Amino acid sequence: MLRSIPVDGAPGLTARYTSTDVAQTLPAAVVTVAGKIAVGLDLTVEDNPVRIAFGGAVPSQGATPLGHLMLAGTSIRVYGSQVISTFRYISANAVTPGILQITVYYTP
Repeated sequence: MLRSIPVDGAPGLTARYTSTDVAQTLPAAVVTVAGKIAVGLDLTVEDNPVRIAFGGAVPSQGATPLGHLMLAGTSIRVYGSQVISTFRYISANAVTPGILQITVYYTP
């Protein structure tokens, strides 16, 4: 189920990302493209669960994990350039990468 917040932006290409055991951010070349800033994104987890965090928090694994747990088949829409620029993701379980499909929306 897609939980939605309206995004006032032009969609970029959809890209596939693979989580690892180390928290990752979106590449800088995705957050800003040709002077246009990312203002929203759609994220879908395809297979194995991942954890996501925003605002400088670093998602983690283990006995006391940090971050929002995204299970296979989960989709969300995220809004806000500062939220997107601080977005991080990690595999929820060690040595079990998750596949994310992400479409970023940019300022017109």
